[in-house]
Amino acid sequence: MCSRGGWAVLSVEIRCPVGPRRLFGIYRQSGARPVVTTENLIEFSCADCRRSLRSEGQSVSLVLHRYSLTGALVESEVVPDTTDSRKGPEGPLR
Repeated sequence: MCSRGGWAVLSVEIRCPVGPRRLFGIYRQSGARPVVTTENLIEFSCADCRRSLRSEGQSVSLVLHRYSLTGALVESEVVPDTTDSRKGPEGPLR
């Protein structure tokens, strides 16, 4: 937190919670810290996590990371790929 013209500026970096720690964005707010409710979330789709899960053989469409306005990770969600043409009746084909 730094001060500009008498106002405190809160700066929070929003990063992937899993390596390689991709920077999604920087949230800045002047004044007091925000009051956060469960509806106030910032959501990012993470290509690094999706790529990592796919390399492990999982059929994944999206990996979503959700953060509060203070930059704290609230949850991550893995969305399965239901349109993956590589899937057979037993799962992904190798």
